[in-house]
Amino acid sequence: MVSFSQISKLTLKKLNKKTALYVWIININKKGDSLWFITGQDSSSCIQIVVKNKELISHLKQINKGDLLKIWGIIKIKKPEKDSKKAETPEIELTKFQLINSSKELPFEIKDKIEIGINEDTRYRYRYLDLRRPRRFIDVETPILAQNSPEGANCFVVPSNLKNRYYTLPQSPQIFKQLLMMGGLGKYYQIAKSFRNEGARSNRQIEFSQLDLEMSFTSVREIKRLVEKLLQRTLKKVFGSQIQIPFLSLTYQEIMKKYGTDKPDLRSNPKNEKDFRHPFTIPQKKYIKPLLNNKIEPEKVICEAFDLVCNGEEILSGSIRIYQRELQEKILEILGYSPEAREKNFGYFLQALEFAAPPHGGIGLGIDRLLAVILNTNNLKELIAFPKNIDGSCSLTKAPNLIKKIAK
Repeated sequence: MVSFSQISKLTLKKLNKKTALYVWIININKKGDSLWFITGQDSSSCIQIVVKNKELISHLKQINKGDLLKIWGIIKIKKPEKDSKKAETPEIELTKFQLINSSKELPFEIKDKIEIGINEDTRYRYRYLDLRRPRRFIDVETPILAQNSPEGANCFVVPSNLKNRYYTLPQSPQIFKQLLMMGGLGKYYQIAKSFRNEGARSNRQIEFSQLDLEMSFTSVREIKRLVEKLLQRTLKKVFGSQIQIPFLSLTYQEIMKKYGTDKPDLRSNPKNEKDFRHPFTIPQKKYIKPLLNNKIEPEKVICEAFDLVCNGEEILSGSIRIYQRELQEKILEILGYSPEAREKNFGYFLQALEFAAPPHGGIGLGIDRLLAVILNTNNLKELIAFPKNIDGSCSLTKAPNLIKKIAK
């Protein structure tokens, strides 16, 4: 995986060495047709990019502030201004660039320090842009009180102090972790509480814990390898068990043809991965243009996604995400969301996709279900200190309460 925090690692010890970086453009200073100074930023710092090549400058005329680029260049010395006490710092002399994603006009400038004139509500409305400011250390928890976001199951509703308005408990941190990638975090993980208002059963609880992980500039192959190494190391360190990697990998079509189910129980070789699709998963590249132009039936589209199945149980789902608004709108349209419904349920997220989101992907791994497979138990209740029954009730506390008895 390419790190999204490389600028701060550049030093003058690497002088005249080649380098490659992903940067958002935050300023363009044009000095005619033969010299441009561009300021690029990642999650760690900013850097000056010097462009002296007229052909490169000609191609750069299509680039705007906010765009996401991959740049290649030579590390040079940026000398401080005369009489300045600042130390010499690295800069990049550009040799090549690639536009990764374009941005619409930013609502405010993104600088190291927050400008006094920026309205606070505007900053938090575009929080994913505000998060792009360079920072030293981040520990992230995504919200528990959230906006209703249809993701396959019913949501739990939480009353609010605002009249006729409510929160929902998240089915997963899916949208929030994607927003973190748009905020430049690059890598994220969290052990997250998730809630699904659906019938409980032996292998499902209405509230559960999952290992949530997301990365920018990654691939399905890289995520799979990461998961394999994570499970191999965990099982060896914690349980003293050795598993072989890489895991057996089959497509959805292969597995349905051979086993008639997308979660087969293969005790002789218990690991399996499959193609799968959800609303935020990007189709494979060859299907994107035909899908946008209505030249292919949605059912024939294969996405950049996979599940991990063990002993007939789905342990995790992972995918590369959609990172451009046009495609995300198309997928939601195919799934039956009207323009009004798309704006109501996903408007803030669709808007975020207009500000040069990086390509990204990740997984959600069910910790409770993984432990059940490892410990060979068929009942998740045995692994949870205070579990819920199949009807969602708690034998210990008698929850859920009758509404008229809610404590003030």
